[in-house]
Amino acid sequence: MPRKEERYYLYFLIPATAILMLVGLVPLFPVISYTLYEMSAYVPVTYYVGLRNFKMVLTDPNIQYSFAVTFFFTALSLAVQIPIGLLIALFISSPFRGREAFQVIFLLPLAIPPIAIGLAWQLLLLPELGPITYYILHGIFGIDYRYMADFWSAIAAILITTTWRWIPFVALGLVPGLMSIPPDMIDSAKVDGATYWKTFRHIMMPLLKFPLMLIVFIRIMDCIGIFDEAWMLTQGGPGWTTRFISIEIVKKVISESNFSLSAAETLVALYIAIILCWLILTVMRRGRLAEVE
Repeated sequence: MPRKEERYYLYFLIPATAILMLVGLVPLFPVISYTLYEMSAYVPVTYYVGLRNFKMVLTDPNIQYSFAVTFFFTALSLAVQIPIGLLIALFISSPFRGREAFQVIFLLPLAIPPIAIGLAWQLLLLPELGPITYYILHGIFGIDYRYMADFWSAIAAILITTTWRWIPFVALGLVPGLMSIPPDMIDSAKVDGATYWKTFRHIMMPLLKFPLMLIVFIRIMDCIGIFDEAWMLTQGGPGWTTRFISIEIVKKVISESNFSLSAAETLVALYIAIILCWLILTVMRRGRLAEVE
């Protein structure tokens, strides 16, 4: 049981907890009710359909594709951004002249609205006018890159855009963990003849496990809900190929006015995100218990 002083400090959490409950849970109940009815702007009559909308979410091939491409992009983003962010974090954690100024400039992409980032990269990647595609890829390397030509070109454009935005978060999120490693441990490993790779693998990585998993946790949540950059670049195209689940939900609401099915898709995506969060937190908790034992 918490002591009297600890209970006193817990009282200060009540306003923040109340706001989170109000913002996070209260809107969830109307969404749940929408899934149980057939609601559309084109049909004035609302009638009860039970779990039919959830059945459509789980059986419709187009919706299944949206979930599949979302999870594929999530895995691809983690495979690219985590190693690059870790390499940059290793560079930033080493002392060099102007490190503080570099960190401030390096952090700027996180301060830019994602919709503006998507528009900026759309202009940069225009085949006829974009500085990257026309002057660098085509002018110097002779590569004719059109990001709306096929699925892989579109995915590459979205991946480059989101990587440019989120690499600072990954790198600077790992820097405190790297700088908290006791220098004596690194020096002892060098004295024992350990190479840099062995030092990194057996000393740095175990101590970075929890910060790294926290960053993976946040990035998974963001990738599942990716919308702004993808919408500005492709709007789900070419065709349906990059129609992430967020774009699928928005188009269901705006283009088709199918509020019930979009609400069911939202809840299924939320349930999947909760399960992934639970799995990551379980792994982190078991790792801490193993270290204590």
